[in-house]
Amino acid sequence: MPALALPMTDPLPKPARPVAEAAGDGAPHPDAEFLARLLAGEAMAWRALHREHAPDVFRLARRFVYSDTEAEEVTQEVFVAAFRALDRFRGQSRLKTWLYRITVNRALKRRRWWHRRREAGDEHLAPQTVPGPGPELRTVDRDQLRRLSACIDRLETRKRTVLVLHELEGLDTREIAVVLDCPRSTILTRLARARTDLLALATRAGLDVARFDPAQADGSPGDTGEGE
Repeated sequence: MPALALPMTDPLPKPARPVAEAAGDGAPHPDAEFLARLLAGEAMAWRALHREHAPDVFRLARRFVYSDTEAEEVTQEVFVAAFRALDRFRGQSRLKTWLYRITVNRALKRRRWWHRRREAGDEHLAPQTVPGPGPELRTVDRDQLRRLSACIDRLETRKRTVLVLHELEGLDTREIAVVLDCPRSTILTRLARARTDLLALATRAGLDVARFDPAQADGSPGDTGEGE
């Protein structure tokens, strides 16, 4: 993981509302004290943020891009973007959720760039390797893992993004709605369709993906969509 390199000069501008009050319900933000240190431009706080969250950001980025090098570059971009945008952080989510939102946007932008260059016949692109599901599926046979990864990679972008965040990153649909800035009902619909599409792709590939059974598409245990 590359060292953190941020344009740390003057303190960041203060947000229009104190982050501690930004949640809107009068309760202090769970990261309020740490956020104050970040907003003050405290180098040790930014290093702590990077140390705690960079592995998760890298892992998430790697699920969308085609090499470790690209994932490292996306990770660096995420923390630079977070530094520059922190004064606009509304405090309506945890810091990790906000970082995930930046990561998804940056990784998908990099992915689109990669495909445009590939379609243009760029011979200097690194060989494509399908983004892998990650360590949670390392016990699966290597060939099956490769084929499952390929099936996930073939999903339409919005469906694949929701599936990755839910099934592989373990986010519930409420968190995903915050990350992707869309209604939870939309997330539930995309998740159901992603599971259905993946099941069809995997069946054609001769894989058993019962864990993605579309009958369970209302969410993970305790995340059933009730109370909408």
